[in-house]
Amino acid sequence: MSSGGVPSAAATSSSQCCGQHGSRGHSARRAPPLAIHEQEVGVADTLQLEPLTEEAFVANLQQRFKRDLIYTSAGDVLVSVNPYKKLALYSLDVVEAYRTKALLSHLPPHIFALADKAHWNLRERNEEQCVVVSGESGSGKTEAARIVLQYVTVAGSGPTGAQQDPSLAPIKQVRDRLLQAGPLLEAFGNAKTHKNDNSSRFGKYLDVEFDFKGDPVGGTFTSYLLEKSRVTRQLAGERNFHIFYQLLTGADIQLLKSLKLHRNIDNYAFLRPSRPLSMETIDDKRDFQVTKKALETLGFSAEDVVQIFKVVASVLKLGNIGFTPTSNIDGTEGCTVTNDYELFEVCGLLGTNPMELTSALTQRTILAGPVLDSPSTNPAPPPPPPCGSLRGVKSGGCSSSVAGTPPSFVPSSSMSSTGSRDVYEVCEMLQHSTLARLTLADERGSSSTAGELVVADLSASEATASRDILCRALYSRLFAWLVKQVNDATRVRKYGKRKVLGIMDIYGFEVFDQNNFEQFIINFCNEKLQQAVAECTLRLRQDEMLREGIEWTPVDFFNNTPVCELIEKNNHGILAVLDEESQRGGPGGDESFLARLCHTCGSSAYFETRNCAPHSAPTDLPCNTSVPPNCFRLRHYAGTVTYNVAGFVEKNNDTLPLDLSLAMFRCEHPLLKNLFPEGNPKRTTLKRAASAGTQFKISVGALMGNLQSKTPHFIRCIKPNELKQPRIFENALVQHQVRYLCLVQTIKVRKTSFAHSESYESFLHRYKMLSPHTWPCWRGSAVEGASYLLRDLPLSSPHFAFGRTKIFIRSERTVSELEEFRRQRLEDLAASVQKMWRGYRCRQRYLLMRQSQIVIASAWRSWREWQIGKTRLFKGKKNLFCLYRVAREEYRELKRRKQIEWAVQVIQTHYLQWRRRQYLQRLCVSLPSDSPVCREWPMAAKRLADANLMLRRMHHKWRCHKYRLKFDQTARNRMREKVTASIIFKDRKASYPRSVSHPFLGDYVRLRQNVQWKKICVETNDQYVVFADIINKITRSSGKFVPILFVLSTSSMLILDQRTLQIKYRVPATEIYRLSLSPYLDDVAIFHIKASDLGKKKGDFVFHTGHVIEIVTKLFLVVQNAVGKPPEVNINTEFEANFGSQSVMFSFKCAGLPEVQPGQIKIMRKGSRMEVLV
Repeated sequence: MSSGGVPSAAATSSSQCCGQHGSRGHSARRAPPLAIHEQEVGVADTLQLEPLTEEAFVANLQQRFKRDLIYTSAGDVLVSVNPYKKLALYSLDVVEAYRTKALLSHLPPHIFALADKAHWNLRERNEEQCVVVSGESGSGKTEAARIVLQYVTVAGSGPTGAQQDPSLAPIKQVRDRLLQAGPLLEAFGNAKTHKNDNSSRFGKYLDVEFDFKGDPVGGTFTSYLLEKSRVTRQLAGERNFHIFYQLLTGADIQLLKSLKLHRNIDNYAFLRPSRPLSMETIDDKRDFQVTKKALETLGFSAEDVVQIFKVVASVLKLGNIGFTPTSNIDGTEGCTVTNDYELFEVCGLLGTNPMELTSALTQRTILAGPVLDSPSTNPAPPPPPPCGSLRGVKSGGCSSSVAGTPPSFVPSSSMSSTGSRDVYEVCEMLQHSTLARLTLADERGSSSTAGELVVADLSASEATASRDILCRALYSRLFAWLVKQVNDATRVRKYGKRKVLGIMDIYGFEVFDQNNFEQFIINFCNEKLQQAVAECTLRLRQDEMLREGIEWTPVDFFNNTPVCELIEKNNHGILAVLDEESQRGGPGGDESFLARLCHTCGSSAYFETRNCAPHSAPTDLPCNTSVPPNCFRLRHYAGTVTYNVAGFVEKNNDTLPLDLSLAMFRCEHPLLKNLFPEGNPKRTTLKRAASAGTQFKISVGALMGNLQSKTPHFIRCIKPNELKQPRIFENALVQHQVRYLCLVQTIKVRKTSFAHSESYESFLHRYKMLSPHTWPCWRGSAVEGASYLLRDLPLSSPHFAFGRTKIFIRSERTVSELEEFRRQRLEDLAASVQKMWRGYRCRQRYLLMRQSQIVIASAWRSWREWQIGKTRLFKGKKNLFCLYRVAREEYRELKRRKQIEWAVQVIQTHYLQWRRRQYLQRLCVSLPSDSPVCREWPMAAKRLADANLMLRRMHHKWRCHKYRLKFDQTARNRMREKVTASIIFKDRKASYPRSVSHPFLGDYVRLRQNVQWKKICVETNDQYVVFADIINKITRSSGKFVPILFVLSTSSMLILDQRTLQIKYRVPATEIYRLSLSPYLDDVAIFHIKASDLGKKKGDFVFHTGHVIEIVTKLFLVVQNAVGKPPEVNINTEFEANFGSQSVMFSFKCAGLPEVQPGQIKIMRKGSRMEVLV
């Protein structure tokens, strides 16, 4: 590749990939793809580089550069070092290797690999892509963008597909036009600079549209701000645009004669400064043939080509026109054309009157006097430059007063019709109806003071400036027209949904000894591009990791957003200040602009001028002698640049005098009416165009938005040396580029992050066919489906990470393996579909042939029987033959009925199967929720009632099982307690339904956190508390309530003082054998103790608590675990309790007595009976 420095080096090699052997440059030696592996040195993928430092990275680039390995992978970014010579890296074999094996093979980094990835994502994932090529001027961006375009245009049908298949002829035509548009635009928009022999002096963005097969069907070029000042002025050691030299060097004698040109470059003022420049890298004669071929391929006719070259020749001839100063009668300065023969030749090329062109170049029609009408409806023309002489009203031929006094205009008594027509046309063009009325008043001999249309003579220097403005306008508008014609030739002809792959080749960052408005605009564009690249590769990726909950260590990088805001901020940015100064007009605009910049932007750390340094106020400052006069300095991401403000305001205005527009529109040249539409006198509106800076700001903003809407792929081009020589690698220069391009930070972010991220829904939708769990339809959550899918693939878990909404894949290799698995699976599925379809077609054909055979055989047998019966069997026996016919018909009828019965059975069977299938399909989409408490279930036909009931039970059992699987151990224990409570109390205890919805918390007093309890439980071996709460103990004598702290551990039941936590009673779980309750809403429970020492002394315990269901359930489980069998649970209205020395009969009565409040109980002791009133 020879990008930038050698404009034709890579063009030849890369053109081989699309069969364009006649393209620019000589043929390069081909190398087989496998030879690339054998030559591999250094680290191709810098993710494996250790240690990862700037020095190590640059040393690796140098090691590979010496072996002509100019491509190195830096994570998601491809680094390309300009070799400044031809390399055999772009042959058809290499193209085919990367086109067919780039995803899974271990091929080294290559621009083809990046282009193939972008094209593959566009074709397979149906996502719009964009390839962003960035770097300094001379680093190889133009050639890199050309190679990408050549690859993606041939990647769909293969390098030779369009040449072999006649049906692909339209695709070949689109492909050729897209490829040939590059050399054409380069001829008119590229030039030699100090940094680059083929420097793009305009920005270019190409949208290539592809159909669903991946073949190109059209494209759209967008150009950004041609450096038109180069037409009239170049720095020492630089050249004008290529087309001028190509035309003079490569055109034949007849063409040059028709254009009135000579081959000698010294004959043309605009080319004379670059005459000694002769370069081995540029062959103007050969490139002219390439340009002509491009024009023919893009559909320009021979006449169109000649007209284009006439405009180019006119620019050269106009540059030779000189002006001689003259003195007018009033003593003011005017001028005349020095070399009339050049003027006549220009008029012959453009088809105009020499007098009109002379008048447009040496005079200026202006409006003098007070402002007319409202400025909102009648905008005044821009103020004229300082003029020599105001000779009078153009329509009246007035004379001016003596020099030094204000001119007084006296209308003449006679006026030519031509002059009157000119006035009317100019007035109509300016849309000043009042001005037209003033002119009519002059014709009638009346005076007017509202305003005058006057003609001003221009001085020689002003006429030269006017000539240069016209030359720049002619060339820049011709270039814009060429871009429009190229877009018309490459536009998609058919409507439909298509995907776009964008290729951006924007001018590189520039720093010259003298930096002007053009360098400021170019560097602003690069600043915005660097901001977008850093946003995508560094900030957004890190923000995504943090947002998705992935463990991440932030990587710092230089953020150039303040620089971009300093330039483009509304009302306070450099461009806004420049627009305000441009609208004010008047002399001294550049100095005023610099002063306002110092006042507005002087506090910025990225801005300084001679009168204000960074981080300081614009007043009371010492002179900053490091900044030259009339200059300001900006700290860009790629370094500090000093800009000279001379010409900023004028170039930002970018206005063309209406006299020149009118003169160009009147030319007979067919292109000029399209190039100068504002010169049409019949135009109804004349709006002030936006400034060049504002237009460029809007265009760059739209470009950045376009890039952000696509999936980007980045190529970072590196310039190895300033000499534009091969085999030279300047470490300091390369390290500076690596630093400001943030390549090491990009590798660090990529090394510790993931290569690919995708939402769970998108990931599952794309790869669901790889798992039997997710294919053909997954109805669960996307996260769960992705987890099942990855479990079924032979990929290790470290290659993946699960975020909150996205799945992350570690390496591109894993993504390639997934895509290969998917491709193989799709092939299997396609084979299955083909198999079923072919089987169906064959069976249908067999059934048709079988039916036809039956019909033919039946007809033939009938005919044979008729013939045999008529001649032999039934000869002379007509009655017998009639009986035979009747019997045969009855046999056929019986056979038909049997077939009908069989068909009815088959139809009935299939109908029932269809009904069952419909039922199952309807049931599948109308299943109730997964909640076990949901009682909804779809209805079914009577015939399917049993199956419906069975499926309902199975579904309920399944969702209960699924519900249980969600529980942890604590939740399972609680569910076990709830189930036990249901077994004990359901339909037996009236208070049980109230407890169902309340969870069993156990420790209601947070006893487990009590320090005193922790000491007590160690002594009693009751560390595991099952239940703890303040409940009421019922006294045996009177039935009163006494609050106590009730604790149930896994081994015993404890009764403690609620204040001192002193243990009053401790009953082992093995001593409890029965639990008694009433069936009513009371909360009384009796725990029966065995006849041990404690049982004989104290007897059974009677408690009252609001958690009676929970206490009994937990005690039931504790006793069951301790003894091995469950205790007896007695729920009755009467039962006996042991109170130590005596037995007491408990009797529960439910009666609405007035002394018992609702929800409360009353206990009375009557001898050996204890009555509980509920």
